[in-house]
Amino acid sequence: MITKEEFAAQAERGAAMLSALPVTKAILYYLSDQLKKGDPPWWKKTLKAWEKRKFVAWSEAWSLFVTCLHFEALNDDDNPLVSYFPSCGGTAEADPSSALNRFLSAPPDSFFTNLKTGHRRYHSQATGGAWRMAADCFFGERELPYYLVEVDAGAGLNLAADLLYATGAPFDSDLIQARIGLDSTPLLVQDIVQRRWLAAAVFPDMTPVMNGLGEAVEKMADYQRKDPTFVQLVKCDPVTAPKFVAKNIPADDSDLGLLIFNALTTGRMTDDEYNQYAGGIADIMEAWGDRAIWFEAETVRGELYSATIRYSVARLAKNALTRINFGWVDFASNQYGIDLKIAKKFLGTAKTS
Repeated sequence: MITKEEFAAQAERGAAMLSALPVTKAILYYLSDQLKKGDPPWWKKTLKAWEKRKFVAWSEAWSLFVTCLHFEALNDDDNPLVSYFPSCGGTAEADPSSALNRFLSAPPDSFFTNLKTGHRRYHSQATGGAWRMAADCFFGERELPYYLVEVDAGAGLNLAADLLYATGAPFDSDLIQARIGLDSTPLLVQDIVQRRWLAAAVFPDMTPVMNGLGEAVEKMADYQRKDPTFVQLVKCDPVTAPKFVAKNIPADDSDLGLLIFNALTTGRMTDDEYNQYAGGIADIMEAWGDRAIWFEAETVRGELYSATIRYSVARLAKNALTRINFGWVDFASNQYGIDLKIAKKFLGTAKTS
C-alpha cells in the first residue's frame, strides 16, 4: 500500500512537472501540503479504498485521485470544483483550494468507489496513434493484411486512431482485418457515464486534449453505430492478454499478419508481471514468425519519475526476438524525437528475414 509520504512526494513531483497546468498543479500541491500537516479524514478513507491496490508507476496514485475528482465534477453541476475546472466551464485563474476543502470534507461514496476499483484510461492523439508508424513501415510496405490488437485498450480509441485523426500522410487502413481491444474493464463510448470517465482521465485544464478527445469519441461512436463490430472489445487482464491472443487469434494463415501493441500500460506492471507479459508476447511472435510485430509506447522502465514515453518495436528475425527504440515524447519538457529511418531499416522487407 502507498504511504502518505510517498503520495505527498509523488504529488509534489507531479505538480512541478505540470507547472503549465495551473489547476492541476494547485490540486497536487494542495494534496501534498495537507498530508504534510497531518492525516486529513479524506486520506484515511483513501487508504481504506486502496488497501488492496498496488501502485507501481510513480504517477499512478495521484493521477487516479485527480481523475476521480474530475469525474465527480463532470457528473455534478453543483460540485464546488466545477467553477474552477475549465473542462466544466470554469476558469483556471483562481486557486481551487477552498473548493477542494469543501468537496473533500464530505465526498460522495462514488468518489471512494472509483478510487478503489477505477482504472484511469488516458487517451491523446500524441501517443494513441503512434502504432501507425510501425504498421506503415512493416505491413504497408509488404501490403500484408493484419490483425490489430491492443492490450489495455479502454474504449478502443487507440485502435481507431488511423481513422479518428488525420495526419496528412497516406495510410492504408484497408489492410486492417480486425481491431481487437483487450481490457480488464472495457469502456463503451455509447455510455455517457463511461464517456465521462474517459474525459476525467484528462486533467481539467488540458483544454486542447479534452476537445480532441470529445471529437474522437463522437467519431468513434459514429463508426460503431454503422458497424457494431468495428472495434471488438474483450474483457481480459493485461498480464494474461498474450494467452488470450494465442488461444483466439490463429497464426496459421500465412496471408495475414499481427500487430500487437500497448501504450501507457506496462508501467503499471511489477517486474515479475512485465516479465510474464513479455514472455507471453515472445511466444506469440514465435508462432507468427516474420508476419508479426510488437509495438510499445511506454515510460522508461526503472527510471525514477520518468515523464518520457519511448516508442519501441520488436520483430522476430533470424529466430530471435529483436527490438529497437525509434522515438520518444517527453511530457515534462514538451519535446519529442522520431527517427523513421531506423524504423524503416529495421522493419523493411530488405532487412532480416
